[in-house]
Amino acid sequence: MKNVLLINSSRQNAARMLQEREDIRLSVITMPEYVDHYGPGVDVEVVGTIEDLTAVRLAALRIRARNPFDHVVAPSEWSIQAGGYIRSYFGLAGTGYAVSNAFSNKFVMKQELAAAGLPVAAFRRLDSFADTTDAGDELGWPFVVKRAFGGGSEDIFVLRDADHARALATDDSTASLRAAPYPLLAEELVDIETELHCDGVVVDGQVQFAPVSRYFAPVLRSVGGVIGSYTLPENDPEARVVAELHQQVVAALGLTDGVTHLEVLKCSRGYLIGEIACRTGGGGIAPQLEHQYGVDHLRVLVDLSLGEPVDVEQPARADHMIQYMLPRPLGTVTAVTPVEELLAAPGVVHAEVKTKVGDVFEGPVDSSVYGGIVVMRAADEAQVAERVAEIARRFRVTVAESGDAGPALAAVGSDRVG
Repeated sequence: MKNVLLINSSRQNAARMLQEREDIRLSVITMPEYVDHYGPGVDVEVVGTIEDLTAVRLAALRIRARNPFDHVVAPSEWSIQAGGYIRSYFGLAGTGYAVSNAFSNKFVMKQELAAAGLPVAAFRRLDSFADTTDAGDELGWPFVVKRAFGGGSEDIFVLRDADHARALATDDSTASLRAAPYPLLAEELVDIETELHCDGVVVDGQVQFAPVSRYFAPVLRSVGGVIGSYTLPENDPEARVVAELHQQVVAALGLTDGVTHLEVLKCSRGYLIGEIACRTGGGGIAPQLEHQYGVDHLRVLVDLSLGEPVDVEQPARADHMIQYMLPRPLGTVTAVTPVEELLAAPGVVHAEVKTKVGDVFEGPVDSSVYGGIVVMRAADEAQVAERVAEIARRFRVTVAESGDAGPALAAVGSDRVG
């Protein structure tokens, strides 16, 4: 029997996977909104937020009086740092705090990558939003400001000039960013041509699996619409560049065992490292990898966290696997395409529609907001465009704006690729 602590937010699949194992005695630290992910036999401690490392430590101390756990699983963006902290605090095996911090604290991440000579956009830390004027003078206007922690492309703003920065300093749109209990990160605004992701598996310090995919369009330009990507053959020139960058990033940040999700930006200066996290990719990336390569990225993360062996032999693939995140517009859903219609589309191997009639969504919108996932296979890049266009044609979600008694509003996807 393995004694395991899961520190988790919304990753319900990880909660289910661990609860299904009869050889695990499971304890959990989570937040109030996710308590229903766990059955009555699971020892659950609830904290206000798993970002509060002191609260997590005290909860872990209470749990250890009942279940002296030997392994920590931290599958979500928000639990990466807490997982590393608890491993280091109790002297447990696995990724410790220094490495977890480098994979979740974007300022430290960029600092270590730059020190290793790896290509990143110019950046600086901001201790408060009031520092944006100085940052603009240093980095040049316009530039990007965001939280040093977090995911989902949330609370990211482009500041055009000093007047714009001063206006946003008191605007409601930046209230959440300004109130966040973390440093901020300022980065130069990059002229992104293409964005790619690499989703790796690292065992004993060696990269064992590192497939590369190309997003339909840069993610920040796609928020609120369709976000998706398609895998590239390993001999694709861009795939080779990104896979090599991935290897260098893993070495620079010191990951020994774990899974990764790396984003790389192609711009006029070449390829720049965007961000990397030691967790699975969001949206449809996990099913995309599993259908193309037979690798369950989440299961690998869990197995490595438990010190168990993994098998990630990557078959050579010349075709493409597409993951298409269905749009979810603001408002109350009045009609939505049934999943059966998407499953009948050419090349589709998996589809789920999580948006239901009556659902209400009022925002804010970030890259974690989507109406479902479609995964499909394409023989070449021309067919990728065809498959994406067909799903955009088939999928419709009709919404009524809040308080709107008039005609419903139709929201459709985009067929833009590359």
